[in-house]
Amino acid sequence: MSFPYTLITLVFLSMLPVTMIVPVVKDIVKDRLLGSNWEVAYFTSIPMLGSFLFAPIAGMISDRFRNRKYFIAAFCFVDAFLFYLLTQIHNMNLFLLVRFFEGASHIFIIGLLLSSAADRENDPENTRYYGKGVLMGITGMFLSLGGAFGMPLGILGRKNPLLPFYVGSGILVFVGLVALFKLKDTGVHKQKEFKLSHLKTAIIDNPYLYVPFLFNFIDRFTVGFIISSFNIHLRETLAFHPGILGVFLGLVLFPMSLLSYPSALVSRKTGVLPLVLAGSLVYGIFLGLSGTTDNFWLLFTYLLICGIGAGVMFVPSMMLASKMSRSGLTATTMSAFTGIGSLGFMLGPVVSVQMEGVFKANLPAEYSFPALSFFFGFLEIGLVLLTIPFFKKILEKIKIAEKERHEIPLANSTPLV
Repeated sequence: MSFPYTLITLVFLSMLPVTMIVPVVKDIVKDRLLGSNWEVAYFTSIPMLGSFLFAPIAGMISDRFRNRKYFIAAFCFVDAFLFYLLTQIHNMNLFLLVRFFEGASHIFIIGLLLSSAADRENDPENTRYYGKGVLMGITGMFLSLGGAFGMPLGILGRKNPLLPFYVGSGILVFVGLVALFKLKDTGVHKQKEFKLSHLKTAIIDNPYLYVPFLFNFIDRFTVGFIISSFNIHLRETLAFHPGILGVFLGLVLFPMSLLSYPSALVSRKTGVLPLVLAGSLVYGIFLGLSGTTDNFWLLFTYLLICGIGAGVMFVPSMMLASKMSRSGLTATTMSAFTGIGSLGFMLGPVVSVQMEGVFKANLPAEYSFPALSFFFGFLEIGLVLLTIPFFKKILEKIKIAEKERHEIPLANSTPLV
């Protein structure tokens, strides 16, 4: 089977509108609609709530009708309309409601594109990719790259902050048309239904699963701070225009995307846990430092190193959860891992604005934002410090889980269902 270039391209393009609008959030929410930092937080959080609630529905509908491409195309057109509608609304409550449904629509697109990639990788007749994880790894990398490339495109909103919404809407229409006429369904491979009882079994069997879960939650939680309070700080305090802001926020996303595959390769020699701890420590330290300076090149350096730290630990944290999972429960574990990350991303902006208010009320103005930045950075650092005492225990659990995976097929054991 040939490489699915069309599918990978659509995954990349579908992420551009998501981050393209981040650099103009301040212009739209605060300047155009006269909102506050709270509304900025809600604008970044509420689509994640829509995604969180509707993601299972997307998969169930697609599996039931055994079709991907028509649903992908349909929701591209719906999402494109909602993107355009956001430029026409002047009431804040209605604006946020439409934003909620925009997030719900977009998860149908992303979720089903990823499901299409999984269909190809889980097809036994596809000997080139079956069971190797290569296709999903490449798809995930281009998903991240799409988000990274979208950030600098915020420069489109330098003169007209509505332009990124218009362009994003056009991109979604294009993705929908290509999906409709070029994307091929190759047979739907259903995943096992997520059950809380299975997750409970996995955690009872290995309580150290909380470690990768917590790292993913905190990682995404801190990203919520970056795209809300830190975003506003760069625009209002440091007077960055949308283009420069997009470049600086992209400094975190680009290394995270580009280092994903290399870090997976390096983990074969070092193990995944050292990379998770080292990357998270670097990420936390330089995230904290990023809020302490207004020097252009120093901030550039801090964010770049922050992104490198994120790149080092991003994929290994997923691999850690997978490796620690009991045989037969990997899908359940990874579903929970993803859901917890989404919850962190959803809560991060809201908590960020709340803590910003606390620091402003209790500290001199020049120290309030550095304190906020260090607060989020120290969440990463603190989690690393809390994990180090359990380092050997976690490694033992990984070895036991890997040994079990090799022995169960030989013993012809009945899998847990």
